[in-house]
Amino acid sequence: MAGRALRIATFNLKDFFAARSAGEETVIAEKVANVAAEIRRSRADVVALQEVGSTALLARLASKELADMGFGAPVLGTVDRRGIRNAILARVPVLWSQVHTAAALPFPRLLEGDPEPFAGRIPLRRGVVHVRVDAGELGEIDVMTAHFKSNLPTFLKDGGGNEIRDDSPRGRGEAAIRSLVQRAAEALYVRGLVDDVLRANPDHMICVLGDLNDTVESMPVRIVRGVFEPVSGVLFPCAERVPLETRFSCFHGGGPTLIDHVLLSERLFRAVTAFEIQNEALRWHGPHVGEPPLTADSDHALCVVEVSVG
Repeated sequence: MAGRALRIATFNLKDFFAARSAGEETVIAEKVANVAAEIRRSRADVVALQEVGSTALLARLASKELADMGFGAPVLGTVDRRGIRNAILARVPVLWSQVHTAAALPFPRLLEGDPEPFAGRIPLRRGVVHVRVDAGELGEIDVMTAHFKSNLPTFLKDGGGNEIRDDSPRGRGEAAIRSLVQRAAEALYVRGLVDDVLRANPDHMICVLGDLNDTVESMPVRIVRGVFEPVSGVLFPCAERVPLETRFSCFHGGGPTLIDHVLLSERLFRAVTAFEIQNEALRWHGPHVGEPPLTADSDHALCVVEVSVG
C-alpha cells in the first residue's frame, strides 16, 4: 500500500446473526447489504467489528458482497454468553494476530496484602482482537478492538444468577457502580495490553477502537487513553476532529452520544488526515428490553480514521 493513505474503521453491527427462522431471512439479507454498503462507503483497509454472531455470515460478507475490496479471512475473537464476538477484517497484510482472553479480570486492591476484590466475579466477556498490520510507508501498526460491558445498571444476583432488583435511588446507584466497576476492569485490562506493546517499543503506532460503551471523558475510556501522569503512552481520541453537533455514534435514551471510539498513539495521531462518523441515517432503536427482533440496520454508526505519510 505504498504511497496511499490507510483507513481504519470500527463498527458495532448489532446482532449480526444468521436467520433463525424463515421469517428472519429477509431482514438478514437486508442487514448484510447494509453492512456491506457502510464498509464500502468507509473505504476502510482495516475494519474492527463488534457483535458478530455468525462467523459464516461474516466470512460470506468478506468473500462475496465485499469480494472486490480484497479482505482476507476474518480474525475472530471469543464469543460471549449471548453469542457475539469481536472481529477484524483487513485488506492489508496482517503480520500476526492474537486474541487476548481472561477467565476473570482483577480489580485494584486498596492495601497491599488485601484479598482481591470481586475475585472471579468480573468476566472479560469478549476477547480483545489484536492484529499487527503492514501499513507500507507508514510502518507497522497494532490494531486492538474491544467491546466493553454496556452501561446499563447491574443489579445484585442471587446464587442461582437471578436478578435481585432494587429500584430505590440507592439500589439503582449500587447497580450503576457495579456496571462501572466491570467496565473499569475491562479498561484496565486493555490499557495493560497497550502498555505491553509500548514497553517493548515506546514509539510503536497503536490504534485501540471499538464500542467502549462509555463517553470519551468517562473513567473507563480515560483509563484506556492513559491521560494520567506520566503522560507517556497517551492515546488520542479522533472524534475531536469532527464538529460537536455531529460527534455521536448511537442514541442512548433517545439522545445522541459517542461511545464508539478510535484512540491513537501519538505518532499515529500525528498522521491523521481525516475522521468520519457515518451517522446520517442513524436512528434510535428503542430501550434495551428483553430480546428485541433483529433489525436490518445497526444502532451504531461506523467510525473511520484516515492516516497517511507526510
